[in-house]
Amino acid sequence: MEDPSSTRSRLLDAAATVFLAHGYAAASMDMVRQAAGVSNGSLYHHFPTKALLADALYAHTLRDFHAALLGPVSGRASAQAGVKGLIRAYIAWVEQHPTRARLLHELRRSGDMTGGAEIGAANTEAFGALAQWVDAKVAAGDMRALPLPVWMALVFSPAISLTPHWASQPQPAVAPRVRAALEHAAWMSVAA
Repeated sequence: MEDPSSTRSRLLDAAATVFLAHGYAAASMDMVRQAAGVSNGSLYHHFPTKALLADALYAHTLRDFHAALLGPVSGRASAQAGVKGLIRAYIAWVEQHPTRARLLHELRRSGDMTGGAEIGAANTEAFGALAQWVDAKVAAGDMRALPLPVWMALVFSPAISLTPHWASQPQPAVAPRVRAALEHAAWMSVAA
């Protein structure tokens, strides 16, 4: 008997390939099933709809992204080092995983996901850890007190807006001066 987690992984990998090659709207569940080499029963057992498959793929990719992103704010990082480190980690992840970065952007833009519990859980965990770190730095007087969504927009929006360009390159490389400018802008936007 086949390991269900292996089937799920194969389906997620196949969905990523199919969605990127054909676009979410044009991709079919049968294309994913064929790419994964599984039966209809296996596909629909794990993912009854294309939207639920997209949710799971998005959440799976998001968890990997969050794990890479939050490293700089764990431990005793100063406010400035943490904010700049977040941007550095963000850019490094996009450079190392351009197809996954493109997938996150394209799935979010497609608007066809359900926004289900799996995505919510991934975001809640990451945003909770980030909020704790931000709150501690605000309490210490190192950063301005801002609602977390505003803080995140100020820190991440410039890099997020450039991500589709970076991720469209086969091997993205962000110039050191661009990286430094984004890190500096992120820090200056929230510094006390």
